[in-house]
Amino acid sequence: MITPLKKTALHDLLNKPILFDANIFMVGISERGSDKNCSFENMERLYIKPLFESFTDIYIHNEVYKELDDDARAFVDTYKGKNVVIVDEDGLYGADPKYTTIFNNIARHELVKYVRGCSKDRGEVYSLAYAAYHNINYFCSKEIMVDNVAHELEDLKNVDIITFDIILLSAYIYYARQFDNSNSRALKSVYKKYCVDVIKRHGLPSTLGEYIKACQEYL
Repeated sequence: MITPLKKTALHDLLNKPILFDANIFMVGISERGSDKNCSFENMERLYIKPLFESFTDIYIHNEVYKELDDDARAFVDTYKGKNVVIVDEDGLYGADPKYTTIFNNIARHELVKYVRGCSKDRGEVYSLAYAAYHNINYFCSKEIMVDNVAHELEDLKNVDIITFDIILLSAYIYYARQFDNSNSRALKSVYKKYCVDVIKRHGLPSTLGEYIKACQEYL
């Protein structure tokens, strides 16, 4: 099983700086109109709020913040000044050789091919460049592209990708500490439905119950 938890246990991970991307708010977004279980309100209760309540030092790049819809932005705003900081590029591109090189290496990767100024993949590229430059070791995403690029680029060797399985694990632990098992079934369903790609890439157990058992030594 490939997981950054082998390097940093979950209880330590939760206290380290982490950069969130927009995708954590978009799980099930294509089905929100037809399935009430995919509504933002349901996903917020299920794993988004536990995530923001669990991590102590959260960064969100301004390029990601601008991508959020009204519901997600309003939610983030309730944590600004507490454990959430909105960060920016701060004029580094073109002025700082190290940052400029990192940004360009990410943008030019064959899986990215980002043209500066375009909207596609904008948040991911800016966030990854910020994480690499500022030595923030953990970047949160469910994006296959981000996961693969981070494993291939030397610039991102210190940026561990915290995939969606760990987000669900943190939510499960959050509720377990409150002796609340009312969300267990829903979390298991979301794991089975939305972790298919990372289960295959990282060799994870096929069910959340098996995954939690496999992660016991990393909590």
